[in-house]
Amino acid sequence: MKIQTLKRREDFVLANKFGKKIFNKNFILQKFSSSYDISLDLKFGFTATKKIGNAVKRNRAKRRMRSLISMSLKENENLFDPHSIYILIAKKSLISASFCDLKFDMKECLNKL
Repeated sequence: MKIQTLKRREDFVLANKFGKKIFNKNFILQKFSSSYDISLDLKFGFTATKKIGNAVKRNRAKRRMRSLISMSLKENENLFDPHSIYILIAKKSLISASFCDLKFDMKECLNKL
C-alpha cells in the first residue's frame, strides 16, 4: 500500500491551525479530521525544517518518518483514522534515535489521540 502524502501548503497550514498536536521528544504528531469534509482520505505529511541540519539530514529524517508510518500501517491499519490527515514534524533527536524508540513513541502518541 502506497502512502498518500500531502503536497499543498494549505493542507499543512489547515492541520497546524485546527488539528490536535501531540509533542514527543523525537517528533510532533498532528492530526486533523474535518467533520464537514467527509471525502477526506487518510493522508500523511512529513516536515523537517532547517533546524534539523543540512539537506542530507533533513532527507534522512523524512525517510525515517515515512518508513515509520509504512511499518505502522503494515502492523495494524486500524491505528489511523481513515478520514484524517496526519503530519509528522521532525525534531533534531529523530536522526540519532533508534528505530525501536521511534516505534514506541509513535504508538504512544497514537494512543493519546
